[in-house]
Amino acid sequence: MKYPQRLATRLSVSFVLLFLVAFVVVAALTLYYARRTFQTSIDDNLQGVGETVEQRLTQEDAPTPQKVVEDLSSAAQFVEYLDPNGQVVARSSNLAQLSLPMARRNLNATHTRFRTAKFQNTQVRIIAYPVNMDGQLSGYVVAASPIETVDDSVSSLTVVVAIAGVFGLMIAGTGTVWLSRREARPLQELTEVVHETAASGFQKDVPRSGEGSTEARELREAFSNLVARQRDVIDRERAFFADSSHVLRTPLAVIQGDIELLEQGVYGKERLEVVAQARTALSTMSRAVNGLLLLAREQEAPGTDWEVVALGELLGRLVAEARVASVELTVEAAIGEGLDVAGDRHQLQDLFASIIENACIYTPPGGAVRVTASATDGNAVIEVHDTGIGLSPSEVQQAMDRFFRGAQARRMFPAGSGLGLAIAARIVRIHGGELSLRSNDDGPGATARVVLPLLG
Repeated sequence: MKYPQRLATRLSVSFVLLFLVAFVVVAALTLYYARRTFQTSIDDNLQGVGETVEQRLTQEDAPTPQKVVEDLSSAAQFVEYLDPNGQVVARSSNLAQLSLPMARRNLNATHTRFRTAKFQNTQVRIIAYPVNMDGQLSGYVVAASPIETVDDSVSSLTVVVAIAGVFGLMIAGTGTVWLSRREARPLQELTEVVHETAASGFQKDVPRSGEGSTEARELREAFSNLVARQRDVIDRERAFFADSSHVLRTPLAVIQGDIELLEQGVYGKERLEVVAQARTALSTMSRAVNGLLLLAREQEAPGTDWEVVALGELLGRLVAEARVASVELTVEAAIGEGLDVAGDRHQLQDLFASIIENACIYTPPGGAVRVTASATDGNAVIEVHDTGIGLSPSEVQQAMDRFFRGAQARRMFPAGSGLGLAIAARIVRIHGGELSLRSNDDGPGATARVVLPLLG
């Protein structure tokens, strides 16, 4: 038989089968011990008959064996007294001339013997009890009682147990079906919601619920988190392709135009200018793709290629390069010692190079750029202060969004992509730090502040 597939049905069938097995085992043990208890009661009563006969026959004024067996016999109890050879000495009148079915081989001078036998079309329990006088065997007491009452009692108990089992099975079955359906309902609802969410392209949420068991609620919450994470991945992919299209459109158009010019056979100085322009476009594309790949990464955790980076040395080199590249500006630095952090050296270099380059690009000739770095409360605090065009309050809020560029920035440097600060913010987050921007209160320009955790 094929096992049911639905959870509620499987639980119901399993619980009912388990109940049946447990009930059969308990009922069998109950009936067995009930029969044993009834039989033990009869055996104890027969043992008492034998002890009473022995006690009365060993008295000084002992009555005759016939008198004793007559006194102890009844309609439901037969008594005989045998001599040591197994011959009948006295027999209760309710036996007439019949003898109890206790063979001589079952007589034992030192031990009491019990047996069950058929007597006068009924089952009886028989005892052979040795009687000793002055340490000598004087005979045997053979007593018997019908055990039909035991069978009747056990039969009645069996009927009661069977009826109780039927009602118990009905109650257990009904309760199990109801409970199984109730516990399976949240899972069925979750299945429907997940199908709807998948059909919607993960745009529909999997709502959390307080219904059902703890496991069902945890499963729903896990699916909710999974859907949110999948939606984030999809959004990142869409943003990546959209951003790629936006960023690469211009350099691709430039390269296409340069190729067409080369196909037309330009020579000399014009050819060199076309090649240089194509090389610049390729460089722009390479930087843009690298930046987009970094922004599209989902993981924000330490990488396997992290190392100890001395920020003092790195910042000193970048400041020296900025002085050479921006001779019309005053580029200063005040860099403290002991600024070692854990991170990706290339990413950190791109981070600070981008911030310093922005400060230099958007500062008019004659202005100043100042880089400071110090250790504060277990963190490295780096600030890049410039006297450039600055940021309005709204631009401060949007400056780290991809492709955002203020009006003055677009006029001053049209070739920018608007990815620099977005990439910088991403690198800082990966390294467990913070990046913030503010306009200078004491004059023109802006200040970029980076906080990174120090080693140790």
